[in-house]
Amino acid sequence: MEMREETKQDVLVLHLEGELMGGEDSKAFQERLYEAIRQSQVNVVINMADVKWMNSSGLGILMAGLTTLRGSEGDLRLAEVQDRVKRPIEITKLNQVLGMYKTVDAAIQSYEQEA
Repeated sequence: MEMREETKQDVLVLHLEGELMGGEDSKAFQERLYEAIRQSQVNVVINMADVKWMNSSGLGILMAGLTTLRGSEGDLRLAEVQDRVKRPIEITKLNQVLGMYKTVDAAIQSYEQEA
């Protein structure tokens, strides 16, 4: 999995690409979230447009990220989730916990609407 980032309106946007499968990916992802929290950047959007596949370990990575951010009074939202990746999220009912949005901008705006 490749990860690049940008900040938009005080929201950290992580663009993921490839397969979200756990292992080393989970370490890099968690370390980036911990760094963001240290920088008081606790609202995060994950752009999933280029994620081709995700297994149960990938779901675990997202849930660990959500728990970490919510523990720091932030949140994690998903954007542009492809159908092949969306299915496991819906089957496990994690879509009731993880906010999913059609676009990155819509996910960012959802933070503004809460403020």
